[in-house]
Amino acid sequence: MGDAALVAALRCEDEGALREFFLRFRPALLLAAGRFRVDPGDRDTLVDDCLADVAVHLITSAAPPPRSLPAYLARSLRNRVSNGRRARDRAERRLGEAPTSGSDGAVAACCSEHAVRSSGGPPPAPLLSPALQRLAAALEAPLGEEDRLLAVWMSHQVPASEIAGWLSVSSKTAAKRLERLRERLQRAALSHIEATQGDERRELLAFLDRAALAPGPAARLSALQETGATGAGERPTP
Repeated sequence: MGDAALVAALRCEDEGALREFFLRFRPALLLAAGRFRVDPGDRDTLVDDCLADVAVHLITSAAPPPRSLPAYLARSLRNRVSNGRRARDRAERRLGEAPTSGSDGAVAACCSEHAVRSSGGPPPAPLLSPALQRLAAALEAPLGEEDRLLAVWMSHQVPASEIAGWLSVSSKTAAKRLERLRERLQRAALSHIEATQGDERRELLAFLDRAALAPGPAARLSALQETGATGAGERPTP
């Protein structure tokens, strides 16, 4: 199926054409994202968002299809990367000398605002307890550059609509991206807690107990609490 025929099928709401659109162009866009120096952890989401937005545009537009879909998609991805970098630069300048570092942002983003406020707010790293400092380091280590910045924005309670503008994506896409990041941080926090014991485990369990957890992490936290707040090989405190 040629480009024009594929676009025509998309406009007829052919689900098979939509699958072919993603399967045909996704591998090349992933390679292009690498050439554009997109962080490896951000490439899948970036490419999928680009393909989805272009598909919607092709379906809803009455204009003739592009002469070359591969070239059109490559330009769209390059523009998205450039716009996103400019938006992040503006956002970082706006935040300026914000009191929350990347590590603290990851801790705050992991939890609900209530949990953060109950712990005295997201203070600079030196004011976090040693247990929370270790948790912050564990959460931040695997994050890509963009996710680390998202965590800082979330810790400052920046509205999803504003983050969407900075990232040049729709509000719905931004909200889903934030939701996925928060759940990923919560799962990482629980994995970290499972490796702790004693007072540190009790402190971290109490901290997460004040958080608004996604269903999966919430069930996992409940199971941890049922087994007791001590680590392996310890006896619970009477």
